[in-house]
Amino acid sequence: MRKPIGIVIAFSLVVSALGAGAQSPVKAESSSSAVAVKYASGFSIEKKDGYTLLRVSNPWPGAKSGFAYALYPRGAKKPSGVKADAFFETPVRKVVSFSTSYIPAIAAVGEAGSIVGVDSAAYLSTPEARARVASGAIVEVSKDWTPNIELLISLAPDAVFTYGMGNEWDAHPKMAEAGLPIVISGEWNESDPLGRAEWIKFIAAFYGKEAEASAYFDRVAADYEKLRSRIAPISFAPNVLVNGPFQGTWSVSGGGSYMARLIADAGGLYLWSEDKSTGGLTLSVEAVYERALKAMIWLNPGAGISSVKDIKALDPRFASLPAVKNMAVWNNTLKLNDQGGNEYYEGAVIRPDLVLADLVMIMHPGILKDVPFSYFRRISE
Repeated sequence: MRKPIGIVIAFSLVVSALGAGAQSPVKAESSSSAVAVKYASGFSIEKKDGYTLLRVSNPWPGAKSGFAYALYPRGAKKPSGVKADAFFETPVRKVVSFSTSYIPAIAAVGEAGSIVGVDSAAYLSTPEARARVASGAIVEVSKDWTPNIELLISLAPDAVFTYGMGNEWDAHPKMAEAGLPIVISGEWNESDPLGRAEWIKFIAAFYGKEAEASAYFDRVAADYEKLRSRIAPISFAPNVLVNGPFQGTWSVSGGGSYMARLIADAGGLYLWSEDKSTGGLTLSVEAVYERALKAMIWLNPGAGISSVKDIKALDPRFASLPAVKNMAVWNNTLKLNDQGGNEYYEGAVIRPDLVLADLVMIMHPGILKDVPFSYFRRISE
C-alpha cells in the first residue's frame, strides 16, 4: 500500500451500460444527466449521449484543479468536442492498481481478473488478488516507491488507478508523460465513511458495472445508516483516544476527519472533536498524554502493538492511562496477512458498515449480540 498511514480506504462508480455498438462519431453535450452521488463530495458522474464523463474535483488536499475522464463504449469512435484529461474505452480489460484500497472495489464488481499489476504485492489481502499474484497473473510494478515505467508499458494496461499528494512524491506525472492511461482517485480525501465507500461507483464505471456497484453500495449504506440510527439515542458517549506516538510526536485525526466521524457515528466522544480539520494533527506526546488521561477507550495505538507490555514499551507512563488499566485498548489488526498486510486498510474501505459495527461493540458492549469482530482486536495483558 502506497498511501499515507491512516488513510484507509473506498471507491465508487456508476456509469452507462457500455456496449460495443455505436458507429458514428459522438457529438458532445446534446443531452446530459447526472448520476446520483449521495455521500461522496470529491467526484461526479454525468451520462452524456454515447459516453460518460467522470470528474474528480478534489484529488488531494489543496488541489487547485481536478481531473475529467471521458468513458465511451469499446469499439465506438472517440467522443469529439469533449474536454477531458483522458479518454477510456470501456469496459477496461487490463488495469494496474497503485493502492490496495482500489482492489476490493474491483473485486466487488467481479473484475479482479482484470488486475495485471500492483505497486506491492506483499500488502494484498483480497483473496482473488493474492491468488493472481501466486499464479503470476499479477506482477509488482514498483521498486523503492518508484514505478517501473518499462514494465508498465509492457503490460499495456487500459487504466492505471493511482492517487496524488500534490507534491514531489507524486509518481503519476512521470507515468502520464510515458503515455500510460492514468486515473487519479481522490477517495482518501473523503471524511464521510460512506462517502469514501461510494467511490466504488467511480471504479465500476470503467467496467460498465454501475448496477453491481450501486447494489453493493446501497446494501452497505443501508446497514450503516440503520446501525447509526440505532446508536443515536444513546446519551452515554465514552471519550476516545486514537493512534500512538512515533519518534517523539503523536499524530491524531482531526475533529472533522474520517476516523472522528466513525467514532461519533458509533456513539463515542472523540478527544479532539472540537477541532474542525479533516486531516491529521501532529502534537507532542505530552499534549496528547494530558488528554489521554480522560480517555476510556484507546484505538489503533500502532502497528505491532498487541499487549500491555507493548504499550509500556512505547512509554512507561501509559500504564497509568485509564484505557490501559481497564484493558480498553483496541487495534485494527485482527486480519493481517503473512507479510503484514492489513485488511483494515483494504477491504474496510468499502465496508464502513462492518467498521462501525466493530466500534459500536467496543464503545457500547451488549448492543450487538453474537456479531463477530471484523477488523479490531483487544490488546492482551
